[in-house]
Amino acid sequence: MNLPLRGLLAAALLLGSLRPALAQLAPDTLAQTTAGTDTLRLAQRLTEDEEEPATASTLPVAPMPVAVTEITLHGTVLDVASGKPVAASIDVLDNENGSLVTTLHCTPEGSYSVNLPAGTNYGLVLRNSAYPFHSENVNLASRMGFPETVRNFRLQKLEPGTNILLNNVFFEPGTAKLRPESTAELERLLKLLGDKPKLKVKISSHSDGTGDYEEGVALTKRRAQVIAAYLTEHKIKTERLTVMGYGASIPLRASALDGDRLRNQRTEFRVLAN
Repeated sequence: MNLPLRGLLAAALLLGSLRPALAQLAPDTLAQTTAGTDTLRLAQRLTEDEEEPATASTLPVAPMPVAVTEITLHGTVLDVASGKPVAASIDVLDNENGSLVTTLHCTPEGSYSVNLPAGTNYGLVLRNSAYPFHSENVNLASRMGFPETVRNFRLQKLEPGTNILLNNVFFEPGTAKLRPESTAELERLLKLLGDKPKLKVKISSHSDGTGDYEEGVALTKRRAQVIAAYLTEHKIKTERLTVMGYGASIPLRASALDGDRLRNQRTEFRVLAN
């Protein structure tokens, strides 16, 4: 056997004996000790080939979402026509019992922010002397991992053609029976009509589009009549009120998603004269 071949065989035997030790070395260490040595470069490749692949137990684990107990509600209040900020005050009500939770005041930029306990259905009532009241229903249901909700508002001045949603008027499902938590909203409408004796409005009700169309029209008309009856019982003249049940003919959202259908089921009034 010639000397070059004998040397290669000896190097191979040496590599085999060193292999367990080489496997313990970090790649950086191997790089430093193998400079200029072809045999040890080969050893580095062999140890790299034997590295175990990452398994589920070695991969980083994403943190589990945490139940949110408090939610930050924030947004802006602007004039719908000009886009300018509105210095509104905002009453936050607990819709379950009608109690006042807190009153907010918008910044000069029209922004507001408040931290509220999760798991409660809230009513927001925005007030500014240049605008009719604006109400919104905000259900801050208990949730996982999303500690904030954004609600932006665009207020319209009280002039003919203005539509105002009564977002805190609620009926028992499939009936024209008002739920008790609707009283506060009806009292606000009553006060508006009392403060502005020349104001005439059309009260309209809309359905979510489920069920028979004609039955939906009839139900929404009864609901509008119930609201008008409440107002006339409190000294508002009938000639100032018009009622209309539209069924599902004027949806706010065309989507068939549950959340959009709920938005379509609504009560509103339209200013006819002021």
